[in-house]
Parts: sequence; C-alpha cells; structure tokens
Amino acid sequence: MASGLFVDPITLLRVIPVISSTCQLWFGWDQYEFLQLFLKSDIRSHSNQLLPSYFKTFFDRGAPRVVALLLTTIVSSAANLRYAPDNILRERGSFIWYSAAIGFALGHQVYFPFVVPHIRAITADAKDKNTTELGHWLYVHNWRTLTVDLAGWICALVAAVNTLTP
Repeated sequence: MASGLFVDPITLLRVIPVISSTCQLWFGWDQYEFLQLFLKSDIRSHSNQLLPSYFKTFFDRGAPRVVALLLTTIVSSAANLRYAPDNILRERGSFIWYSAAIGFALGHQVYFPFVVPHIRAITADAKDKNTTELGHWLYVHNWRTLTVDLAGWICALVAAVNTLTP
C-alpha cells in the first residue's frame, strides 16, 4: 500500500459501496426471514395482536438503519465518481457501475408509496387484518429486495472489482 497505512483509504473508498449494499441486502433478507414468522397459521391470532406494537418498534429502529445504509452507498459511490484520478473509472468500466449503484440505492425509495399504506394500517392496528397487511408488505418488500437492492449490490461489486483489478 502506497500510504503505508494498515488500510489503504482509496481501496476502502472503492469497497464501501459494496459493504453498505451488502448490509442493505442482508438486512432486507433478515426482515423477510423474521417477519414472515408472524404469518404462520397456528399463531396468526397472536400475531394480529402483537404486530402493531412490534411494527412500530421495528420501524422506529430499522428505518434509520436503512436510510443510513442507502446514504452510505450513495455518498461513497458519488465520492468514487468525483475523486477518482483522471479517467480511471471510465478506463476500467467502473463509472457506469458506480452510477448505477447510486441509481438503485435511490430506486429503493420508489417502493415507498407501495409499502407505506401497509405500514400505517399495521401500526394503527388493523385488528384481524394485521397479518394480511404484513403479507402485502412482505410481498412488496421482497420485490424491492430482489430488484433494486440486489441490483445495487451487483453494481457496487462489479464497480469495485473493475476498479481494483489492474
């Protein structure tokens, strides 16, 4: 490493979008894994009672993490585009991939209008329909995770590999 540091800051900058988008993807998958348990038929009546309180706590804690991960991907990808020397990103084919990582991180927000009604219904206690609302939320959530979050991770990974490979 040219800087003589334990971690080269330029290399770190190149991989931060990969790290943050990996965390975003993992968090999305974990949300599905843990929340779909509420949909088990043998506990639905209990789930309908628990979901309003659980969801409020879940989103109060989870939403800032999601926003922080998305902003980290956006800002670090933009920093790579802005501060890379000369034409290195274009020469290595990384410019378009870092740009796409930004676009897909922003694309996460496109799903917002499709999930908010379900979140509001559950937190306002839709009574016996809480699990139905959760099922609808998980459906949209899974599409978001498997489209923009997965695509953003792939773009960040390809960008970093292309940039760091001589």
